[in-house]
Amino acid sequence: MLDCTASIVAYGNSHQMIRMAAKSFLCNSLKNRLYIVDNSPAPTLRNCLNDLSVDYHFYGQNVGYGRAHNWAINHSADSHYHLIMNPDVFITEGTIEKLVAFMNANTDVGVVCPRVLNEDGSDQYLNKRYPNIMDLFIRRFVPRIFHRLFKRRMAHYEMRDIGYDKAYDVEVMSGAFMFCRKEVLKLISGFDPRYFLYFEDFDLSRKFQQHGFRTAYYPNASVVHVWERTAHKNIKITMIFIANMFRYFNKWGWKWL
Repeated sequence: MLDCTASIVAYGNSHQMIRMAAKSFLCNSLKNRLYIVDNSPAPTLRNCLNDLSVDYHFYGQNVGYGRAHNWAINHSADSHYHLIMNPDVFITEGTIEKLVAFMNANTDVGVVCPRVLNEDGSDQYLNKRYPNIMDLFIRRFVPRIFHRLFKRRMAHYEMRDIGYDKAYDVEVMSGAFMFCRKEVLKLISGFDPRYFLYFEDFDLSRKFQQHGFRTAYYPNASVVHVWERTAHKNIKITMIFIANMFRYFNKWGWKWL
C-alpha cells in the first residue's frame, strides 16, 4: 500500500512544465507513484519522461479531463490517498507530507486543497461557494474593468470574506489540485465522465459531500499554479463551459442568484 498516488492529464502542454510538475510531486519522503495520462494527438511527451519514475499512458484521443483522470484512478496502485493535479502546478517542499498528516488527523475529510499561489506569491481565489448563474456570468463574461461593481459579490463567491489564512470547509473546490482519500474517490467512481472540461471538479466536490465527507481547505500547505483562463480566449472552450454549466445545474439544481 502506497502513501499516495497522483495523476496529471496532459494535452499539448509544455513538456518542460510537465517535467517540473512531476518532479515536484516525486520529491517527497513518502511512498508514491505518479501517472501521466496523455490526451495529446501524438505521444511525443513519452520520450521526455524516460528518466523519471512515472507511469505514462497515451490515450490516442482527447477524452476530456475527468475521464482521463478516471483512467489513472482506476489503474493506479493501491494507496491511501490520490492526488489530482494540473500539469501547471508545482508542489512546494513538505506539502504532500502536510496534507497526509492533515487527512490522517481528519478522517471525515474526503478531499483537501492547499493554499494555491501565483508565481509572485499572491493567493489564487479558488475556494468557492456553490455557484449560481449570476456569479458565473460575471466571472466569465463581464469585462474585468467592470468587476469592481461586483466586488462584494465576488468576494463572497470566492470566500474572500472568510479569508485564506485559516482552515475551513469549502463547498466546491478547483480541480487544479485535489488531494483525495483514495477509497472514497473510488467509491464515488471518480469524475462524472459526462463533463468534458469545466464543472467536473464542482461535481466531484458535491459527490464527496453527498457521501458524508467534508471538502476542506488547509492553508498550511501550498502549491504554485501557473494559470491561464482559456475560456476567455477560445470560443469553442467557452461553448464547452456553457454546456457543462447547464449539465451541472440540471444535476444539482438551478440557482440563479
